[in-house]
This record gives sequence, structure tokens and C-alpha cells, in this order.
Amino acid sequence: MPKLHVKLVTAERQIMNEDADMVIAPGGAGEIGIMPRHIPLITTLKPGELRVRRAEEEHIFAVGGGFLEVRHEEGGSEVIVLADTAERAEELDLVRAEEARRRAEQMLAERTETADALAAQAALLRAIARIRVAERHRSRPSNR
Repeated sequence: MPKLHVKLVTAERQIMNEDADMVIAPGGAGEIGIMPRHIPLITTLKPGELRVRRAEEEHIFAVGGGFLEVRHEEGGSEVIVLADTAERAEELDLVRAEEARRRAEQMLAERTETADALAAQAALLRAIARIRVAERHRSRPSNR
């Protein structure tokens, strides 16, 4: 059976380096699903939820944007995710994420320059992604 190998890294650390059955990522043009033998591709990632499925397990991460590449390798495919930021669902602090969202919304309301508005918008999207992942993780019955 063909395999799908997943590497998830940020500038600070390697978060995942293991085989999976499927990856679901927040691609720049919409959600993308990747399985073994997927065509090679490179895409941007927007802030959102990255899910890695293997058998009955699902690992969920909040990513803050970045890039994703799918390559062919002998016996399957390799997915390399280069994320600006990435946190496992169980690592997220919902209170801190809510505070970051409030700060970003305040920055947007008070913005004076375009660069400030873009930075605040990016911060808001990252905070929203973290909140969604944290809430989803908390609501899962088994918290896999």
C-alpha cells in the first residue's frame, strides 16, 4: 500500500515527522486534502486548521500560514509543511488566544497606517485559527 509521509516544521522546531493516511490543510485557495499518490504541488497556506489522519487517530494543529509541498517518493508521497507558526491542539491556551484576538481587533480599530492594518489582520487570522482549533479539541469526546 502506498504511504504518505508528513513533515511539519516551523523556524523554531520540527513538530511532526511520521506516516499518515491523509492530510487536510488550509490552502491559500481553499481547503486541500492530500492522500498517497497525490500529484506534486506547492501551495501557500493561510492561517487555519491542519489535520493529519492515521488510522483512527487525527492530529490537529493551528497553523499561522506558510507553504505546503507534495512530492513523489518511492512507494508514495511526501508532504512537507513549512509553517510560519504551528501548535498542536493540546498545546493551545484558549485564554491567551482570546486575548490575542482582542488585541488584534483593537489594533485594527485604531490603525493609522496600512502596514499596521496588515499586521493586525494577520494577527487576527492567526488568533482565530488558534481559537477554532482549541475549541474543536476541547469538544472532541476522546481528545485524540
